[in-house]
Amino acid sequence: MRERINFIMLVFVFLISLPVEAKDDTQLTKLHAEMLRLISTPDKDKFTEVTETLKNICQQQGNERLFYITWGNQSTYEATHQNYPAAESIANKIADYAEAQSSHWGKYIVLHVKAVNALQMQHYDEAESGFLKAVEFRHKYFPNESAGDDLQELMKIANHRKDQKAGLKYARQILAEPNVAPIHKGRALFRLSQFAFNKNNRELYDSIYNELMALKQSDGIGTIEPVVEVNHEIINGNYAEALRLCKQLAPETQAERMAVIYHRMGDNNKAYEQMAKFKKINDSIVLVSHGNVMASCYVQMNNERLKLEQKLLEEENAQLRQWIILTAIVAMILILAIAVWEHRRRIKLLVKENKHLKEKHQQAVEAFDMKNAFITNITNELRAPLNPIEGFSHILGTTDYELQPEEREELSNMIKDSSKTITKLIDELAELSLYESKKALPMNYSMSPNHLCRHMVDALRPQCKRGVRMFYETEISDDYAVQTNQEAVEALLRHLIENAIQYTDQGVITVATMEFENTLRTSVTDTGRGIPAERRPHVFDTFREMGDNQKLQGLGLSICQAIVKLLGGKIWLDENYKEGSRFVFELPKQ
Repeated sequence: MRERINFIMLVFVFLISLPVEAKDDTQLTKLHAEMLRLISTPDKDKFTEVTETLKNICQQQGNERLFYITWGNQSTYEATHQNYPAAESIANKIADYAEAQSSHWGKYIVLHVKAVNALQMQHYDEAESGFLKAVEFRHKYFPNESAGDDLQELMKIANHRKDQKAGLKYARQILAEPNVAPIHKGRALFRLSQFAFNKNNRELYDSIYNELMALKQSDGIGTIEPVVEVNHEIINGNYAEALRLCKQLAPETQAERMAVIYHRMGDNNKAYEQMAKFKKINDSIVLVSHGNVMASCYVQMNNERLKLEQKLLEEENAQLRQWIILTAIVAMILILAIAVWEHRRRIKLLVKENKHLKEKHQQAVEAFDMKNAFITNITNELRAPLNPIEGFSHILGTTDYELQPEEREELSNMIKDSSKTITKLIDELAELSLYESKKALPMNYSMSPNHLCRHMVDALRPQCKRGVRMFYETEISDDYAVQTNQEAVEALLRHLIENAIQYTDQGVITVATMEFENTLRTSVTDTGRGIPAERRPHVFDTFREMGDNQKLQGLGLSICQAIVKLLGGKIWLDENYKEGSRFVFELPKQ
């Protein structure tokens, strides 16, 4: 059982230790997501607190990449909030630290961050040069990784310059990158879909659309835009559905797309109205190039944050599943342990019950043997006085013998004595049966022990053998009273005194009473033959043999034991008394 418990505890400890690593990863993911959320807010103190905490944890765990990414985002935060000197200072610190640590990843982050900061300041040539260097550096030192981050920024710069050829080049280059991120692949496909739509190349557009839909199903974040859905319906001639989907677009994009739809439907009037609306909306918007760049940066950061939050949610779900499995396993172990414990308890209970049944069986066997012995003893006890009655009666009734008057009288007396013995035995059997059949006796009499004992001693003194004296001694006053059953107490005392009279041939019989610990203690002491040591444990059994093959005549002591039990007391043979026999019983005062 101990080995089984130790095994269960080892399994439990092992299962408890499983989520520790996942817990650390979850903390990093939460901080990363919080950093990306705060980068577009003016709460610089909170942003700094989160990023510094994240940097410290990354250094402790040796997470080089996230450490430099976090540090780089501190520079980007300053640039997006137009604090360009601070952004440049942070980037230079990163460069010095990366150089000292010989960190290729740190050096790459410096190239990427400086290019992003140049883009924020609308230094497009400097930004383009920086991103191209970052792409080249990444391909050199990280050949199996995608440079999609930098290529996407280059595609944005080309779009800003309205350089369609460069934009398509960078889009195709993104798709050719190894292990390209879904979000970068989605932006590249979106750029190619615009080209296919403008060329009215339905086959190319549909193939790109199918790739975008597959990407949306596998990734689900920022991989397809509403205008792609609208263009898909337009190029396939589903104009009514295209008009319905236009409601999801921004006002200027909605007007421009609806103009295209009405033009393809042949309704040039409505097409003209939508183009005029588009021009009006477009002219009313103050296009700030720097604002567009910031918005693009925020969108990219937000997409990355959403991906991290999705990852965090997946990790939490995984942890939840793990805890559910762990709980189920622990529950199963507990159920198994309880089942084992219950099984062992039942086995112990069955063993105990079997032992109890064996004891009961043994008691039944002993009771059966005692019954047989009792019947045998009763038969022997009855046969002993019956034999002389039968024999002497035959002698008295025959004419073959001439008996003298004194002989006839002697035989008659012997017959009378045997009859009295039989009568006494039968009376004692009836009395024993009476008391053993009762469960309780009424305690409704207030008895004076002194009065009762004196009366019993005086009444039974004449039965003593010649030369035997009998006295009563007491340590209690005559007004001392006991609430009990007087008839039963008289029978108890009578049997003890008669037993002493029967076995005392000379000397003294003493009845004594005293108060002992709120009980009435009474003793009957004689100077008779006494009881052998080996027979003393059985003095209260019926018909037990004494020394010299003598038997305890009658059932007096068995009756005494039955009475004391009903009266709530106890009785015993004082084995320390050596001059004869001394029986003691105690009865409760109340």
